[in-house]
Amino acid sequence: MNLEFIEEEINAKSLRDVLNSKKLARLGDLIGNFIYSCVRIGKKDISGSIRVWDSSLTKAMEIANLRKAIGRKVKPDEVSDAAEALLAYAYFTKVLTLDEMVEYLSDRLNTEDFEFYKIEKDACAQAFGELLSYITVNIAKERRFE
Repeated sequence: MNLEFIEEEINAKSLRDVLNSKKLARLGDLIGNFIYSCVRIGKKDISGSIRVWDSSLTKAMEIANLRKAIGRKVKPDEVSDAAEALLAYAYFTKVLTLDEMVEYLSDRLNTEDFEFYKIEKDACAQAFGELLSYITVNIAKERRFE
């Protein structure tokens, strides 16, 4: 796979650089929705509109203690973009495969979590928060950043 268009982002020197990447955020939006769809439809057999809420990703960044890594004066939609950028970085640098991300989320979501809208949004935030935290732990283990 030719990744020249995101080579700079893949070779980022810091977590902050990754989290602030607009290119990775656009790709991560697709990845986040895809893995959530795989869990919702494929693993839990639940239909309906499938999109990860920006508010859930913003909360996920707080759960993962990553909110402070992007700065204080960042708008909520930019916080969710940072979560998506981290998902893309994890995928393109092979920190985690799509299968691993799907399994990780699936293990943290129960069928009951999808019964009510508010419960689903909160469960989604919690599951993605744990996934983002797991990604950062794996990045640290690989000593990718100074």
